[in-house]
Amino acid sequence: TTAYFLNQAHGFNSVHGRMPSIATGANAANRDLIYVGISGDGDSLSIGLGQLCHAIRRNINMLYIIENNGVYGLTKGQFSASADVGSLSKRGDRNPLAPMDPVALALGMGGTFVARSFSGDKPQLVPILKAGLAHPGFALVDVISPCVTFNDHQGSTKSYLFTRQHHETEYGEGRTIDVTVHGGGVVRFRKVPEEYDPTDRDAVTAYLGERHQEGEIVTGLLFLEPESSDYLALKKTVATPLVDLPFEDLCPGREQLAELMNEFR
Repeated sequence: TTAYFLNQAHGFNSVHGRMPSIATGANAANRDLIYVGISGDGDSLSIGLGQLCHAIRRNINMLYIIENNGVYGLTKGQFSASADVGSLSKRGDRNPLAPMDPVALALGMGGTFVARSFSGDKPQLVPILKAGLAHPGFALVDVISPCVTFNDHQGSTKSYLFTRQHHETEYGEGRTIDVTVHGGGVVRFRKVPEEYDPTDRDAVTAYLGERHQEGEIVTGLLFLEPESSDYLALKKTVATPLVDLPFEDLCPGREQLAELMNEFR
């Protein structure tokens, strides 16, 4: 992402699955920057699962985007932890394991902003990303993304181009649409209805469970905590970014340290 989309902006490439801790440290040092973390379903739900969970519970002020295609693209298309039961890989292997749902995970971990969209639905996805950027805390956006590397050849009915040409994404609120994605599976998307209340965590969890039983993936702003406080506010840190504090304030000296230590004796 930093190479293709942010080559004219500042970007940092971290170790696979460790992006949340990098963002946490940067946010602690400079709260005035806007933090956008891009991750895959492979690193977020496997090697980086612990990192993701703690970023959610700490409510780090950042937009966390999961590019979710159900495969490990870098290692030639093995199933990731979000692959559905029974889905087929490019080689024809069938996945026997139940998938992990990042939306359900975020709701269970106390996430304050949880959303899901489809990479082919720009009118819905762009406002969600803007809302996530404006949210004071951790904003998780799960983006269902057809794999354009391992199933995007000419003549394939599962390619991204075919999906865009043959499936209308401008579907109305509360309606469903079927989209063919990686592995030949058909995903049924449903946008939340107008009367949907994204501020009731229990009701949201129940609604998503009901739609899941019907084989539907609900998209839109799924949950929002109206009174959200980010990690730095919870820790009551100083308003001035640490990078702007003078050395004397960051390191007040031996006497101040001794006085502080005496408070704990």
